[in-house]
Amino acid sequence: MFLLLALEGCTGLGTLQAGIKAGASAPPVPHHSSATPQGGPFAGEWEACPGETPSDQCSRYVLLQRGRRICGTWFHFPSGKEYSGRIVARADSSTEARRTHVCGRQSVESDIECEDGWQRIDKPLRICKGQLSDLTRADGSCFAYYHAVRMADDRREALLAEPWMEDCLSGVPGDAP
Repeated sequence: MFLLLALEGCTGLGTLQAGIKAGASAPPVPHHSSATPQGGPFAGEWEACPGETPSDQCSRYVLLQRGRRICGTWFHFPSGKEYSGRIVARADSSTEARRTHVCGRQSVESDIECEDGWQRIDKPLRICKGQLSDLTRADGSCFAYYHAVRMADDRREALLAEPWMEDCLSGVPGDAP
């Protein structure tokens, strides 16, 4: 329980509402939108819990989307160690996006702690059959294993209140939203 509370305090992970179930039939992502997140096919909480994994140890993405801009948090718990951070991505369609920036506890996801800035990356995010993928198989096919899970509205509002989130949704860092 302590680890989960610490994670929420450091990353804002525990702060987003129920995700929008997304699939290949989702409408195209608009290039511009209003000042508040409207949601989108990538918005929500996505969780991967292989086998008998306890919920607090599941890998997850918690994402907000404003137009093409996607911002949120990531969490992984490999080998009994907690890794978490923030993510920025750009939606290219309703099913394809590119992660452009990341920060967090040093791991395979990030080399830069969030207090020190952002690391530039170019990695996929895809939605396939209503699930989220952060990997592409060697043959180019989607390997989706994160499924959408429900979250409380107050958790979403808390993530929106994070000081870095408005900058992120407005295009800092990286390219325009």
